[in-house]
Amino acid sequence: MNVLSVFLIAAKRLWNNKGLTLCSIVGLITAVALISSVPLYSETANFKVLKEQLTSEEGETAVRARPPFAFMYRYIGAWHGPIEIEDFDPVDEYITTSVPGLIALPQQSYVRHVKTDNFSLFPASEAAYIGLRQPLGWVNMGFVSDLQEHIHLVAGEFAAGAPDPDYIDVLISASFAGETGMQVGETYVVFKRADSATTTSGDTAQAAESRPTQFNIRIAGVWEANDPDEAYWFYNPKALANTLLVTEEVFRSRVAPVADREVYAAIWYHVFDGDNVRTDDVPGLLGRINYVNSRVGTLLANTVLDISPTQALQNYRWTTFVMTIILYVFSIPILGLVLYFIGMIAGLVVERQRGEIAILKSRGAGDAQVVGIYALEGLMVGVIGLLGGLLIGKQLAIFMGNTVSFLTYGTREPLPVLVTPRAIRMALLGIGIALLASLMPAMRAARLTIVTYKRDRARAMEKPFWQRFFLDFLLLIPSGYGYYILQNRGSLNVLGDQAGGDPFSDPLLFLVPSLTIFAVSLLVVRFFPLLMELLAWITSHVSPSVSIVLALRQLARVSSQYTGALLLLILTLSLATFTASMARTLDQSLVDRMYYKYGGDYHLTEMGESPEEGGEAATIDVASSEATEVGGWVFVPVSEHLRVPEITGAVRVGAYPATASIGKSTGRGRFFGIDRLEFPSVAFFRDDFAYSSLGTLMNRLALDHSALLVSPEFLWDYSLDVGDRVELQVAAWGERRNIPFIIADVIRYFPTYYPDNEAQYLFVGNLDYVFEQMGGMFPYDVWVRADSRLDVDKVQRELMNYDIRVMSIRGSREAVEVEQARPERTGVFGILSVGFVAAAVLTMLGFLLHSFISFRRRFIEFGVLRAIGLSVGQMIGFLGFEQVLLIASGVSAGTALGVWVSDLFIPFLQVGTDKNINIPPFVVHIAWDDITMIYIVFGAMLLLAVAGMIWLLTRLRIFEAVKLGEAV
Repeated sequence: MNVLSVFLIAAKRLWNNKGLTLCSIVGLITAVALISSVPLYSETANFKVLKEQLTSEEGETAVRARPPFAFMYRYIGAWHGPIEIEDFDPVDEYITTSVPGLIALPQQSYVRHVKTDNFSLFPASEAAYIGLRQPLGWVNMGFVSDLQEHIHLVAGEFAAGAPDPDYIDVLISASFAGETGMQVGETYVVFKRADSATTTSGDTAQAAESRPTQFNIRIAGVWEANDPDEAYWFYNPKALANTLLVTEEVFRSRVAPVADREVYAAIWYHVFDGDNVRTDDVPGLLGRINYVNSRVGTLLANTVLDISPTQALQNYRWTTFVMTIILYVFSIPILGLVLYFIGMIAGLVVERQRGEIAILKSRGAGDAQVVGIYALEGLMVGVIGLLGGLLIGKQLAIFMGNTVSFLTYGTREPLPVLVTPRAIRMALLGIGIALLASLMPAMRAARLTIVTYKRDRARAMEKPFWQRFFLDFLLLIPSGYGYYILQNRGSLNVLGDQAGGDPFSDPLLFLVPSLTIFAVSLLVVRFFPLLMELLAWITSHVSPSVSIVLALRQLARVSSQYTGALLLLILTLSLATFTASMARTLDQSLVDRMYYKYGGDYHLTEMGESPEEGGEAATIDVASSEATEVGGWVFVPVSEHLRVPEITGAVRVGAYPATASIGKSTGRGRFFGIDRLEFPSVAFFRDDFAYSSLGTLMNRLALDHSALLVSPEFLWDYSLDVGDRVELQVAAWGERRNIPFIIADVIRYFPTYYPDNEAQYLFVGNLDYVFEQMGGMFPYDVWVRADSRLDVDKVQRELMNYDIRVMSIRGSREAVEVEQARPERTGVFGILSVGFVAAAVLTMLGFLLHSFISFRRRFIEFGVLRAIGLSVGQMIGFLGFEQVLLIASGVSAGTALGVWVSDLFIPFLQVGTDKNINIPPFVVHIAWDDITMIYIVFGAMLLLAVAGMIWLLTRLRIFEAVKLGEAV
């Protein structure tokens, strides 16, 4: 059998199973898309962070944003001694002509700058008194390449025509002209005394005496930069304010021959386009950069690369590597489902062709030949899957970049995703694994002879391998050990400190629950036939319905035919339930943590008018005369905040150190004074923050101004109870007062309060009562409610118009958005979202295919049942109840398992390096709305399956089924 004939046989077999072949292609495309999307997203998202970091870096001379791939080589004469222009030329030639080709990135711009040492500047009329007068200023002479294209003259003109042998025409900056009063056309003298200088040659330092230098200059023009933020400028143009600019030709022909060691500083500034750089390019790029550095240092010692993306590129490579691992670990369960789907489809194909395989084996075909045909078929569909998967994987990476939360997408700027060699390699690896999974059924079938095939067709000869080797029970061991570790240590972080310290950098926090789901799902499938057998026995004694009994006995006796579909259902539903609940819990926890940190929508730190300031305080008719006697602070009423249209509510909250005195014991804590009427409508407060409701707590404060809410630890440590009196020493801005309180209730948590050694106990009371006891008002914060996001600068200016001095505004919403935009979080929720959608679609498709293939396989059985007297209605009831029971079992088991695992493992996701990460505590939220949506999807799948069965049953011809027999 030649290669061409084998290829033709494989192509015909694929064509004869067009539906299953199409499903295999869909599965392969999905696997490749998911596998390739991870490195595509990781590289692009981290590259975006890389560019942002490089762009926001601060230059050494002036703070300014730089292009991300900017390279600046510098020679500084102040450190290593000035040099002659002849020593400058070799390295200048190399950096100008050779470096762009060696770096091998598209060049966007290139600038060279050379300047002399400083000269003293004098008017031409004082040339005879240079050594006796104070100079007008200190200047240097230099040139900048291609300068005329990036500046404009506010006065004068660029030097033109024949040069004047008596004067050097120079350009001065507008700022320097304004500072010194220099005008176009005026002449000056620049002078440098003779001095000794130290020059270095390699590691050798040499002392050299310089001669005095003098130039006569004339102001030809006054310049300003066209755009100071332009990528052209190696420094902020202000750094060139004292430089007398000439052309390079003038510098070489007029300045260099007269000056001694005229090159005091040299700068070479390359800007490259690195948008196409990805992690595979980094090692080669870093190697080329190091080679250039070595060569430059050889040509001119002490010339260094001051600005470059070298360190950032190394960090980019490492963070991309770590994120790729994290995302792959998070995607393992989803990829496992996809591979299981591919294997199930391959199993359905092989199941239809088992008779054919058995005949081939009986006629001399070897195992390798049979498997080779299926391998060739896999390669043919694998090429299509590879090409289609890479294209879809690129789009998935873009979708992942827009992910806000699980199945929630925003409108962020699309990531510039490029298909990289690494993504192609991972896609090829995925194709290889998928093809291997699809060949497993063929390998098993190739062992069958015609005799064993007939026996196995009558009834399955052996259980699945995982049941024979008790893999389901064995998998419970690592699951239980993982739970034990989590319960005792709270984390399974295998990536060390580099990974971060949150659930998005510890993927095993997701993998252990997934492993538990897989192990328990296998157990459910193992015991499913026993349950069906029990139900069949009970039903046969209590129900007269033949359809129900037949369906139960079918599921009990031929359970191996349903194992694949049932396991796929359970895994999909349980993982979907856990994933959706995990995302919902993490999202809500993020919101809760940020609102707890800031107290409400926005936290305003404000200052009133203090006694020392006076002045404007007298014009604000707010505080009483008594308030100025002790406290003396004056504040605008908090209601004035509501004059800002965006603010819909405001409450005063004062936080002050407090010390409780109980007998001879003292306890340090933090006292929070609030306005009880406004607090409930503005502040963030969860039901589990106290044993009583918030309304009840506020009523406690209303009944007695001296009422105090305390933490339960305070009561336990000092054997106190509600109703006891306690005295707190409250400190505010240097003032301390002992204030009596009555314990009114217990409160566990209060926004912005984190217990520590300085504030072990929590106290909450009436703010006005504390001010009354302390004899005046003291600075407090204001928490505000806003219906939409605030423009912080605008609100701060508006409040200032009402004499409200806001020192800072911090917003919970902004903090949530910043956290949601983290590449790690976005990537995890992105891969889980697209993976869930893919798994749901493949599960529905796989179940439908399983149902119809099962119908075709049982065609003879249905014909016999019709022949012995079952009506079409009974047959519909039989198949319908079988499908309903199978889907109901999978959905209910999957949901119950997902909810159980969520309650068991999600609390462990509250991990991190922050000591207060557990405040406020996690509250597990089961995503019932997402689960309901899943129910609707699978309900539609059930309707399609049953409708298809009914349609096929109505077309069933008894005589054909009975007569054709095994030929069908």
